[in-house]
Amino acid sequence: MSKLIQFRPALVTVAAGAALAGTLTVAGTASATSRAGDAHGAKLSGAAGPSHSGRGTGPHRPSTPFSDWPMLRADAGHSGVSPETAISTTTASSLTSQWTATLGSQSDTSPAVARSASLGKALVYAGADNHLYAYPAGGGAAVWSYKLATGVVETSPAVANGVVYFGSTTGRMYAVNASTGALECSYNTGQAILASPVVVNDPDGSGPVVYDGTVPSSANGGEYAIYGPGNTHGACTKDWEFTAFAVSPAGSWSSPAYSTGATGVPELVFGSRDSDDSVYALNANTGALVWRYRTSTADLADVGAPPTVSAPGVNGFAGGAVYVTGKDKIVYALNLTTGKLIWKHGLAVGTHGDLSGSSLVGDRIYLGSDTGVYALNASTGAPVWHALSQAVFYASPAVTGPAARQVLMIGSNEGTLYALSLATGATLWAQQAARGGFWASPAISQGAVYVAGLDGVLRSYAPRS
Repeated sequence: MSKLIQFRPALVTVAAGAALAGTLTVAGTASATSRAGDAHGAKLSGAAGPSHSGRGTGPHRPSTPFSDWPMLRADAGHSGVSPETAISTTTASSLTSQWTATLGSQSDTSPAVARSASLGKALVYAGADNHLYAYPAGGGAAVWSYKLATGVVETSPAVANGVVYFGSTTGRMYAVNASTGALECSYNTGQAILASPVVVNDPDGSGPVVYDGTVPSSANGGEYAIYGPGNTHGACTKDWEFTAFAVSPAGSWSSPAYSTGATGVPELVFGSRDSDDSVYALNANTGALVWRYRTSTADLADVGAPPTVSAPGVNGFAGGAVYVTGKDKIVYALNLTTGKLIWKHGLAVGTHGDLSGSSLVGDRIYLGSDTGVYALNASTGAPVWHALSQAVFYASPAVTGPAARQVLMIGSNEGTLYALSLATGATLWAQQAARGGFWASPAISQGAVYVAGLDGVLRSYAPRS
């Protein structure tokens, strides 16, 4: 997720091309090796991983089609919605702890959940301090962990084509095997990566491309397109870099969203840091600027939230729409194709600032704020409901459930995980869970919800049978 304040130790900038060593720890007797010729030297270690507090197989989960949650906000457009139906207004009140794992350090990144074909089960990927971990979705010890030689993982992982991508505060984007944790390759941007990557298969058929942004150190940060393992252009090589922000120094810790506008051009949409305070859309094929919309000229009014994008034609918007909240306490709806303002809606004024992304369901968007949780009409911006007005939410919501019985899951800065009725905002279930609070957004997959806390604990909840 995006940051309002920087609470980590001072960031370390590494010169482009510098070699970094990583350590891979594998549970049990499984083995993994780094690729021959890997310049960054991942290796096996017999060291024990973080502690795991298993509780058997946990509550019985009803038989239901499962869906991956492979990246922040579920998909490239950041819809924040799972098609699963196990958690609903009928079952939410029975949510029970399924398992927990102690990551060893605070975590403010959203887990990713994806099925491993080679292992025959889904894994939950979570970052904390200088590690990325992979846990079985049903509980148990970590399958593997990858330790960075330098830097901290403050980005949510993204899984595509059997590879996990994640960035570090030293500016390196890593690509590791999703089943084994072996390092595939990495790319050094040279500046801190605090935004979470989005991964898509390039429309030209060449293979995967990972998009992400950096924040500035001595010069402008940038937005990057990097070829992933398996891309015919070369693994972990740069496609393009955008640094032409209107106000310098600038960069982004807004996790980018990807979609295609009405002209057929794929676009990468993200917010910029203070004091550029804008929303940008780039041609995802070339990195060229498509449009810029400045949200504010005030101090500390950057756009750190991840945008949510709807395709052309949805809710009657022929050009598509971008929904994003600025720290100026305003929710914006912009034309995806042109960047023109469709509507804006001011939220109640709080004291912390807003970082939450939106979940788009039908003709409504749902978002967290430092003044509660909001539902707005996606076409007009008109308020629908406002709940938990005394609670603070940096995290983004996750929505799941069958039609007419959908549930919104979100964790608060005070450490409470909530299940709300999507229709009314009524609280269906709440549990005070994380000491220090939740900054990480929940992921919903495999009939369960997964969320990491600032207390360093990864949690899973599922309905009782």
